[in-house]
Amino acid sequence: MCAYSAERRETSVTPGKVKPNDAVHVKENSEREEKRLAEMMIPKKKQRLYRKIMYSKKKTAQESRILAEKRRQHDRKQKKKQKQLSTVMS
Repeated sequence: MCAYSAERRETSVTPGKVKPNDAVHVKENSEREEKRLAEMMIPKKKQRLYRKIMYSKKKTAQESRILAEKRRQHDRKQKKKQKQLSTVMS
């Protein structure tokens, strides 16, 4: 017997949940799979270029999202200051 067998917990099995096969999810998954397979068919030399292009697109999109969020926060602060000034002036 092992030293840890006395400390072993009881194991149990819980029933799984059935995932609904929505037409939307099935379509999205099939499109994603088709895109992945198409990327696999690109020759290696061009595949590297494709990956670099996709990386740069994702990077610029991420930067724009960050800047947009910063803009929203700045606008909220400005709006809050405007409210405070208008209440003080009144």
